[in-house]
Amino acid sequence: MDYKDILRFGEIQYLTGRLDELYKGYVPISTSRDNRIVDSRISKYEDKLRSIDEVAFYLYVTEKRNKLFSKDKGKREMKELLVKCLEHINDEGVINEIKNQIEKY
Repeated sequence: MDYKDILRFGEIQYLTGRLDELYKGYVPISTSRDNRIVDSRISKYEDKLRSIDEVAFYLYVTEKRNKLFSKDKGKREMKELLVKCLEHINDEGVINEIKNQIEKY
């Protein structure tokens, strides 16, 4: 591994970290790219990551999709647990709080 490879890996690490930070505060705007709404800063960093190393880009996209899948699975399990709790609770206030939480998911 030479200095050029180290710089490339460092840039890949920086771009993936930057993308993660941008996705945390992501608010969709009306620009569209590849049939999805994308913040222009996000698309800029995605394009740069793809131009540096296409494999790293696709690994990042795959990792992001897997995280979303895991998060959705956790939400489904939490909803099921809350619904089971409703069956055994007699306090109306707690029942309403749980119903509100389920609606927020």
